[in-house]
Amino acid sequence: MQPTPLLSLLHQAHVQTSLHLDRALADLGVTAQEAQLLAFVGVRGKAAIGSVRKLLGCPKSTLTSLLRRLAGRQLIALAANQDDRRSGLVVATPAGAALGEQARQRVLALETQLQARVAAADRRALERLVAAINDLTGLDLPAEHPLPNHRNPQE
Repeated sequence: MQPTPLLSLLHQAHVQTSLHLDRALADLGVTAQEAQLLAFVGVRGKAAIGSVRKLLGCPKSTLTSLLRRLAGRQLIALAANQDDRRSGLVVATPAGAALGEQARQRVLALETQLQARVAAADRRALERLVAAINDLTGLDLPAEHPLPNHRNPQE
């Protein structure tokens, strides 16, 4: 029997995690993708729309829909980027930042549970796999750390 292709395993893990987080965040009224955006922007206060799109890895149309939905719920606001007139900014409202922090804590709980089940050698193997994907694709999208006090100096 042939082993399952690596990309299929990665996709399966991504889908399972997203579905699990959708359920875990349902009482907050956000999807995993919405929560990821709110947590990312909430910890920074604001973020360039391009940075948010890169984080989520979604098409522009999906991001536009997501931004409209969150803005309609007054969880974010959209603003002009004074540093780069070609791009806009996503600004967290106080309610959006608070919701993002609640979601972040639930993601951290899942992370803690995963860390307890995965050996350090397995984590290093996963890091090597991601590095190989970076090399092959020419894309190096650094993982976003869900730490409560994480700040990205490039934002």
